Amino acid sequence: MENSKLPNGNNPYATVVICTMGEPKRVLECLNAQTFRDFEVIVASEKGIVNALNLALGRARGEITIRIDDDVYLPPRWLEELIKPFSDPCVAGATGPTFVPRELRQHRDSIRIWENPNRFLKWMTKTNFRPPYSNELAPAAIYDCGMVSYDSNYEERFYEIKTMPCFQCDHLEGTNWAMRTKLIREVGGFNPAFDGVCEWFDTDVEFKIKKLGYVLRYCPKAYLWHLLEFSPNYNERFDGVGRIKNWIRFHRRHSKFHWKMVVYLMVWGGYFITRRFKKLFFQY
Repeated sequence: MENSKLPNGNNPYATVVICTMGEPKRVLECLNAQTFRDFEVIVASEKGIVNALNLALGRARGEITIRIDDDVYLPPRWLEELIKPFSDPCVAGATGPTFVPRELRQHRDSIRIWENPNRFLKWMTKTNFRPPYSNELAPAAIYDCGMVSYDSNYEERFYEIKTMPCFQCDHLEGTNWAMRTKLIREVGGFNPAFDGVCEWFDTDVEFKIKKLGYVLRYCPKAYLWHLLEFSPNYNERFDGVGRIKNWIRFHRRHSKFHWKMVVYLMVWGGYFITRRFKKLFFQY
């Protein structure tokens, strides 16, 4: 882990943490072109994302800690838009769209499937949302079934809200993630019990902080492009036991039980079992 030499002062307003196992040249170039300049950069390359982020948190000097991946493209005004909600002291965190290009959506089954969901999937995610959320568009939402919305990945769904001001959301997008540094530290940082693929570890922090009386904001203009690729650890995403364990750990701590959670868990488990059998079949 190292501090970048990009523009920053002794007491930068923001700390941008890039999670990577390589050289994030493209992301650093994008950060160097940002209209907002008062930030530092930490490249977090230690093994284990929770471990890497906790180490970065210990070194962060910014009032706001921002997390992004090494496979994103950042428009020049991204950071400027992402930090705007923090002028309100009641706001603990902010996020924005993480658009995935159409040609790259095949690299994630979840994103590919939810691009055109069938009737069963639409029923699974039908929830009584507060405005401006609806069952047609609910970016950064968590459904009654316990699944997160994938709406933030599809640029074509944002025509109606892209000019809207920031609004309250359920959680923060994992690679477009900004929170007040002191509040992350106040709740003990990121919990290493969330292991493996480590899903829900950041949402766990968000919900701990929300219980203190703070809110999260979704900024339609703070968008970035998530350029998904097949990585060396791609197959780890099919570790069903680990991912389900983290899902259960989060919802036991922070969610009210809904009977659709049982249905979702059964469908999700069936997906992982099917993937395992396909892998075994094609190996021999």
